[in-house]
Amino acid sequence: MSPCGDNRKRKTKGKRSNIDLTAILTFIKLIQAIGCGMLGISILGLILVGKNPSAQVLYVMVIVVNLIIVFGGLVPIRFLANKVSDQK
Repeated sequence: MSPCGDNRKRKTKGKRSNIDLTAILTFIKLIQAIGCGMLGISILGLILVGKNPSAQVLYVMVIVVNLIIVFGGLVPIRFLANKVSDQK
């Protein structure tokens, strides 16, 4: 028998991971906190950069990406918080 056939037999359907939902929730909150810090730094940089148009565009792009991270993180946090409270 070929080695490829042996690997196919070992796979099981519906295998669940052992990752706790609170660990995922903590990780998402950490990423969101890092995004908030970078958002604050980029807003400060935008204020201090003056009239340099290329720097302003760069800071605005960083601000938009960090806003997406901060507000986009709210959805999975609410969803996972509800799942964690339902499991307990």
